[in-house]
Amino acid sequence: MLELVIRTIIIYFLLIIFMRIMGKREMGQLSAIDFVVAIVIAELAAIPLSDLRIPLIRGILPIAILTLAQISLSLLCLKSNAFRRIIYGIPNILIANGKIQQNEMRKARYNIDDLLTQLRERDVFNIADVEFAVLETSGQLTVSLKPQKKPLCADALQIRTDYDGLPLTLIDDEEINVKGLEDANLSIDWLDKELKKRNINSFQEVFYASLSSNGDIYLVEREDKTKRNHKKEKKLH
Repeated sequence: MLELVIRTIIIYFLLIIFMRIMGKREMGQLSAIDFVVAIVIAELAAIPLSDLRIPLIRGILPIAILTLAQISLSLLCLKSNAFRRIIYGIPNILIANGKIQQNEMRKARYNIDDLLTQLRERDVFNIADVEFAVLETSGQLTVSLKPQKKPLCADALQIRTDYDGLPLTLIDDEEINVKGLEDANLSIDWLDKELKKRNINSFQEVFYASLSSNGDIYLVEREDKTKRNHKKEKKLH
């Protein structure tokens, strides 16, 4: 039993390392090759766990080889557009200038029901509203609506908008994000003063805090601290 536990822990952490090495990608963005590699790695990882008589290296070594092969393939695809097209294929333009490209749909073995389903998933219920639809190599459908069907934006209405950058995390589950403060050219003393303005004595009473690009602070107190304050208020009453 102890050997099984040790094997499981070793393989678990090795899988994390190998998946991190292969890079970040959403499940929906996996190509057919990426998906197959992930399945094979999962199967290989199960071999030394299902039979303790099998040496652990027989499960680890094939996973390491597959990881190396996948990394090499990714590097080759980065360096060569032709090689990338051979391995991953190219996107198929299914709708161009509002017209369905039937030849492209046949090449992709993609029927009209598939097209309508993926359009509905993007809140497009009328195919006549679509200007362009591209079937990406990952299988995702990218949709561009006709100009008259696109929702109005500030640019179309010639409305000036302020810059809206990413908010900086100041506190994350009782921990001060020093890097976030440094990026904003702020100090821990400044943060402490801002907390005291809001009747918060310590950053440990804060579950999450962030700073927007316009200087507004969004703050969420810890639930246990809020409950304690409610109890104190009840006793006072």
